[in-house]
Amino acid sequence: MNPEELPLRDIHLPAPIGWWPPAPGWWVLLALLLGVVLLLVWHWWKRRAQRQVDWFGLAKAELVGLQTRYRDEPLTLLRELSVLLRRVAISRYGRGQVAGLTGTAWLDFLDKKAGKNLFKGKFDTLLTEMPYRADAQAETRALIAAIHEWLKLQRGNGHV
Repeated sequence: MNPEELPLRDIHLPAPIGWWPPAPGWWVLLALLLGVVLLLVWHWWKRRAQRQVDWFGLAKAELVGLQTRYRDEPLTLLRELSVLLRRVAISRYGRGQVAGLTGTAWLDFLDKKAGKNLFKGKFDTLLTEMPYRADAQAETRALIAAIHEWLKLQRGNGHV
């Protein structure tokens, strides 16, 4: 037989394997990866929400505790209220923005973050001078009410 007459053809290679659809193992891996990402996002969201609620509850509890502890020591109460305001402001707005503020700049900052005039003009001497005096009488009820309101306004503004 003549080789040219034989019904033989060249070798035909199969078509290259496409990338779509992926094998079942890749679908399982994708589902696991997506589940882990969703779990991490949920966990992050939950912790973020807890942190936002916790600072307000802690600050409010501290304010009530200060009132109870220093009921008969108005000057010490005033000093501690000033420290509490500063601590909350630093934790909410950062040390760089708050720590250097004193005097009227501090009161302006508090009022600006409250969105209204809570401290300046009402508690100028009480918050800027009285905490540093050795012996003075201070009426703190109105200041405590203003601090309560400031804390509520900070909670509502959503700043982290």
